Amino acid sequence: MTAPLAAPRVLVPEAERDVLTIVRSKPKISTLPKRTIKMTQYKFSALDAVKADIRRLLGELGPEMKMTSEQCAELKALNFRAEELAGLRAKAAGYESGDGARLDGGGYGARSGGLKGAQTLAKGQRVTDWLKANGHSDPQTENLNFGRYMKGLVTGDWRGAEAERKAMSEGTLTAGGHVVPTPLASSLIDLVRNKMVVAQAGVTFVPMTTQTVKIPRLTGEGTPGWRNENALITDADLTFDAVTFTARSLARLVKLSRELFEDADPSAGDIIAHAFAAQLALELDRVALRGTGTAPEPRGVLNQSGITTTTHGANGAAIANYDFHLDAVGTVRNNNFEPNAQIQAPRTETSLSKLKEATTNAYLIPPAALAAIPRLNTKQVPTNLTVGTSTDCSEVYTGQWDMLGIGLRTGVELEFLTERYADNLQIGVLAHLRADVQVFHPEAFVVDTGVRA
Repeated sequence: MTAPLAAPRVLVPEAERDVLTIVRSKPKISTLPKRTIKMTQYKFSALDAVKADIRRLLGELGPEMKMTSEQCAELKALNFRAEELAGLRAKAAGYESGDGARLDGGGYGARSGGLKGAQTLAKGQRVTDWLKANGHSDPQTENLNFGRYMKGLVTGDWRGAEAERKAMSEGTLTAGGHVVPTPLASSLIDLVRNKMVVAQAGVTFVPMTTQTVKIPRLTGEGTPGWRNENALITDADLTFDAVTFTARSLARLVKLSRELFEDADPSAGDIIAHAFAAQLALELDRVALRGTGTAPEPRGVLNQSGITTTTHGANGAAIANYDFHLDAVGTVRNNNFEPNAQIQAPRTETSLSKLKEATTNAYLIPPAALAAIPRLNTKQVPTNLTVGTSTDCSEVYTGQWDMLGIGLRTGVELEFLTERYADNLQIGVLAHLRADVQVFHPEAFVVDTGVRA
């Protein structure tokens, strides 16, 4: 009996050897990060399937790297699909704003590392450093003092403030206002962030150098499918949309005595800057959590469609144990997100702290499931909400907070009202910045309503 002929095998043609070079090149077929709920860390299942087929095919070639024409065609098709999927992954991680800034390996919820080209700032990353890294800050004006700058503008006395006077020339307005020089504006914005409770929870900040900024968001990644050898691979399309930040105006007025400006030493600058920051931070906290979305106010988590809202009866319910908080954590995790903080009114924390065991009367220890999830308190969560017949209700916000984005324009405008309060020897200082709030993934948040003391 004549033995069956082996399938014809040919050496890879010269023109096609680059295919093997490409598929074996780590930059092209790289190991992707394990899937998390952050967009830029998604594991693209379709790409994994293609890579597995490439490895299988290369493993069949043997040491001489010979292949049939069918194998060569299959390898070329696999490589094309791999590059196509890798391009989509890059698109998911990429972003372009009005100034053409690009992201290198980040995304919303960007982590530590180089800030050059990054479009988002995570917890602990400063606007000041971002501006320096991206060429928006003049190194010669990085040591300005906010107090000296304001004193010079109000009193006209620029002694000891030559650098501040020089910086003033970059943004004087004809209507009596002054654009704060970039280094001072960024330091004020960083002060605002430091005072925000949602910032402590880990929200993602988006520096805005233009009126609008779009960040792509992955909304679907398809599913992998089983296949027979040599069978066609079913496409698993990735779908995207965009989250658009639109700068909205936020203003705050602070009245200060003229004597303060005339007699102030440099330390007064900290007092003034912290006064602005505290007021602006409170309002940004409120709108991030409870913003109505009715123009010009941004829409906060509470009023965002797609979040989970948990009610507690027609008239609300008092906290009797940790179940409200535990159930909220479980709901977020069931949505494939990981809660990293809970935000509530101080009264709610007091109620939890007073919980006692029924037999020993000892104070209850929080369950282990909540040990790694900080509870942050802010009076921007009210305690006088009406639910049914109850008028003492509050809310608890649970979520993975880097899925909430706050866009901040990197410029701050000041206007000095020298005549309006002249009869009290006061000067009004009107601070104006522009910001927006967007939720990247509403499923990452749970709001408990009707929470009573």
